[in-house]
Amino acid sequence: MAYTLGVSTGLWGIEKPEELLGIPRKVGWVFTRGVTHAQIDLDRIVEFQEPDLKKKMERLRDFGFTYGMHGEALATGGIDTLPLASALQTDYWRAHDRILTHIKGASEIKSQYITIHTSESTPFILLGTQLQPAALVDPWGRNLKKLLEENKDILQWVVTEKEEGDKDFIWEFIRRRPSELKKIFLENYINRELRKRRPQTDEEAEKLYAELEKKYEKQAEDDVEKFFLDQISLSEPAYGSEKVAYYIVAKWMQERGDPLWQNIVGKKFSDDDFKNPQKTADWVPAVAAKYTWGHFSQDKVPGTFSKEEYEDPKPLLRKHNITWAFETPMAGQGNEGYIRLAKLSHIYYLCKAINSPYISWTLDMEHLLGCNLDPKKEIEELPAKGGELLKIVHITLPSPLNPSHQPIPLGSEIQYYIYERLWDLRRKGFTTGYIIFERGGGQDPVKQTVQSMRAIKKYLEANTAPKELPLEFFGMEKEGPDLALQEVKIKEHALDPIKGLLSIPEEEWTFLSRAATEKGKAEEWKKRQLR
Repeated sequence: MAYTLGVSTGLWGIEKPEELLGIPRKVGWVFTRGVTHAQIDLDRIVEFQEPDLKKKMERLRDFGFTYGMHGEALATGGIDTLPLASALQTDYWRAHDRILTHIKGASEIKSQYITIHTSESTPFILLGTQLQPAALVDPWGRNLKKLLEENKDILQWVVTEKEEGDKDFIWEFIRRRPSELKKIFLENYINRELRKRRPQTDEEAEKLYAELEKKYEKQAEDDVEKFFLDQISLSEPAYGSEKVAYYIVAKWMQERGDPLWQNIVGKKFSDDDFKNPQKTADWVPAVAAKYTWGHFSQDKVPGTFSKEEYEDPKPLLRKHNITWAFETPMAGQGNEGYIRLAKLSHIYYLCKAINSPYISWTLDMEHLLGCNLDPKKEIEELPAKGGELLKIVHITLPSPLNPSHQPIPLGSEIQYYIYERLWDLRRKGFTTGYIIFERGGGQDPVKQTVQSMRAIKKYLEANTAPKELPLEFFGMEKEGPDLALQEVKIKEHALDPIKGLLSIPEEEWTFLSRAATEKGKAEEWKKRQLR
């Protein structure tokens, strides 16, 4: 069970270096870094249209090189091109179309995998500040009203107020409460009848009013339901309309005992819990995971889709032998801690729910820290076999100001920290997969990283615990000159702490060094004394 070492190409859009102008050039640059596997960082999907691309990539494979692909991302493209967790109809279609484009493009160049960030959409708690189209969909991309029509109990929950205003967290985008709408619809029916029948006295009018109120109450309630279903099918903009879909799908998942709800949330939420902004992080990831799951579970859609049908990506992945890996995204400033789907355990449960040998996840420790998550704790909270679905690890020291993608010096604290985390993952089932260093900036963005990676791979595959790592791991031989030099330096400066405190004459020079000093060659002596 072995690990494959690789280096990412980097993105042309960051610094616009000439060697990254197109996929073949990107891959060619990586293969001058001392590895035989590249992660292609895709700037834009139009890169798949490069002339003679298939032929150029085939030539690279003939040399024994392999590669995977990192798909488009918000941080590099400036737009959320794959809003996988979105409940907006326009976003859902765009995300699904982009999934298929990535898979088909990757299959053309024989990429071994595609790693994609999970949810880069606007954080849930900020949705009320933005205008959005009100046309909403369920996790399979169907009009959301279809899900409500199939689950009447959820629709009843939406339109029923136990007390006035207790459903405002759902109805606020309409600016009306269900009780207000029911009253309006009921008054319309009653007034129409009163105009027709024209009671002669107040007593007759009151009696007729009571009769009509009872007669039309059910019809008015049905009108409220119809009005709501119409509102969530419109393309007219409203503030925070997507929140409505999240509340509805959350309630549906909870009431049906959905596995994603059980694994990610694990408890029941009341209406008060749902509308409490401090508790959104407890349940929003489950809904985000469900929408992402829906893109890859079109074979599980209830009934038929007719014109709204979306192609299921799983058969394409199987046909072309490509693995799709979900990765924690980068959080922009101000969004740290609010990304919809970022925790490793949540991403693991998403992969498990899709239940395909071609679905896995990617670990990026720097992205975790950028989402205000501790990588060490995140790995600890994974299930006992959580590493078995892990396909790719992006190694770098998690910097608080990412993306830094710092090189990994041989024998450094960075190298040791990364080894500890990989060791923790190995104990949870990550025994084979890709270990990738993602290129940063600078004239030499890799430096000693490949040497460090080789040492990491060697001792991981030998099942060497971090505390048992030999000196060779840090780039030093047990009897080599590096260790001898260290010993000489230690002995030479052992008495430095008491220098100047002794009453006897202190000698700083040996016979040879004194001679060099007297001739004015002290500095040259220091440089060459251990040669």
